Amino acid sequence: MPKENFSEWPLSDAYGICRQTMLPVYKKPSRDSALITQLLFGECYQVLAVSQDHQWYRIFHEDSRIGGWISAKSLKEIQQQDYLNFLSQDFQVVTSPIAAIEYQGTNLYLLPGSRLHFSELELFNWQDTIGFTGTSRSHAHRADREELIEIALRYINAPWQPGGRSIFGLDEALGFALIYTIGGYTWHAAALPGRILPFNHAMPGDLFIFHDEQKRIDHFAIYLGLEEVLWMDHKMRVSDLDEWQNYLANNRPTEVVLEARSVFGL
Repeated sequence: MPKENFSEWPLSDAYGICRQTMLPVYKKPSRDSALITQLLFGECYQVLAVSQDHQWYRIFHEDSRIGGWISAKSLKEIQQQDYLNFLSQDFQVVTSPIAAIEYQGTNLYLLPGSRLHFSELELFNWQDTIGFTGTSRSHAHRADREELIEIALRYINAPWQPGGRSIFGLDEALGFALIYTIGGYTWHAAALPGRILPFNHAMPGDLFIFHDEQKRIDHFAIYLGLEEVLWMDHKMRVSDLDEWQNYLANNRPTEVVLEARSVFGL
């Protein structure tokens, strides 16, 4: 038995899957706590601990390397083998701004980045079988520059929201990571994606990063070509590259470093 001053009970070999449109993940086991991230339909997670009152579970999302607390009412457990299969096998990732799926006898709306664990190799028409309405792509196929930009531009005007991962509210770092993840690329909290390249060699679809060395904060933009970038202040927007750089430089009177990275051709 754990001591009374312990706030959680550790768990092992426990796994879950998001079976709702968005699953909020909090910093602490309380709805008054800060929102760390959101999981989308079909994303899987490890269950690491349960609160003493069994109302909250501490989870870890392996794809993003982010952990936090979810309500016990939102937990949908799966077997370890299913969890491993979902992580290792191809799946369809939703690309349309809003999609729908027939789930438990009713329509459930899905957002970009949601996962349907069916691959393009299935021998049946999975869209008809599960009643899916919308567009999706195979996660195993990496998007080219043009497709990645198409994915990114769907988030224009998405408002800023700490911890958000949807068109209705988007955290800057989580939002740009989500765009590349939808395109089939890996970007998690512990490492930036792709390789560094000279800034003047950047091509459409490449990532610009504005490092604030003093505050240890990064700001992101996707180069769209023709000196335009997609970036976020209070919402996702498109502007001239100079406007983005000037905005950040004027609002960050500290030491900054500008970096370009590319995920293409690796």
